Amino acid sequence: MLEIIFPSVASIVSLSLVALISGLVLSFAKLKLKVEKDPRIELILQCLPNANCGACGLPGCSAYSSGIVEGKCDINLCTVGGQDVIDRIAEIVGVESVTGGVAMTARVQCRGGKNKAASKFFYAGPKSCKAAKSIMGGFKVCEYGCLGFGDCSNACSFGAITMSAACLPVFDKDKCTGCGNCVAECPKHIIKLVKKDSEVHVMCSNMEKPTVMKLGCTVGCTGCKLCVKACTEVFKDNPDIDSAIEVNDFLAKIDSAKCINCLKCAEACPIPVINPLSAAKKIVKNRIS
Repeated sequence: MLEIIFPSVASIVSLSLVALISGLVLSFAKLKLKVEKDPRIELILQCLPNANCGACGLPGCSAYSSGIVEGKCDINLCTVGGQDVIDRIAEIVGVESVTGGVAMTARVQCRGGKNKAASKFFYAGPKSCKAAKSIMGGFKVCEYGCLGFGDCSNACSFGAITMSAACLPVFDKDKCTGCGNCVAECPKHIIKLVKKDSEVHVMCSNMEKPTVMKLGCTVGCTGCKLCVKACTEVFKDNPDIDSAIEVNDFLAKIDSAKCINCLKCAEACPIPVINPLSAAKKIVKNRIS
């Protein structure tokens, strides 16, 4: 009976030997099959800002480091690090440095903040743009309007977005890295990445007829085409470009590849909805005077 309850010494020894041998086999296999990590991955990782913002198109800086060493990624995809990081990575992997991509920044295509945009009902739910949009598309009459709860600001890892008193996001161009996290977070899809050196932006996304648009917003684009006329005048002697602006679906759109930042469109816009940023308004005011 005791033999059933208590295993014999021989059994204990046998089990111990099996466990010991299995452990040795596994340890040997681990050493034998271990894949040596390329030391350049860690060196590149130390160069990167480790913001894990996803601007490179990968989940984080570690994945990007591995992608570079494996030859799957270009060395100039980190918009946060800039040219200095590109040069250091090039030195580590032993390739010639390249110029970084075009510096981008985010802009919200909406000026319909508090007191400018009408509401279709009173919203008392969670202070979240996504939550607000889940109820009838949002509480604003304009279906393209910014809901103003700052989901984009919360998604920004660099403190580049603050919410104004009008409940609209304000972007700090010097802090914005163009990572695109705010773009992905916006449930209205009205935040776009534009060239950082571009001076003019259409701050509206509404494509309704002006009569319909005005029911919900007092500062939306009316599609009047005065900006197109002004831009056409600028390029009148250029045989290759008619205008850098076109109006489709009652909304002006600027081709940044053609735009020369002359600000004539901003001067002509009666709303103004084209680039109503303080710095640009000052430039326009000086030019008019």
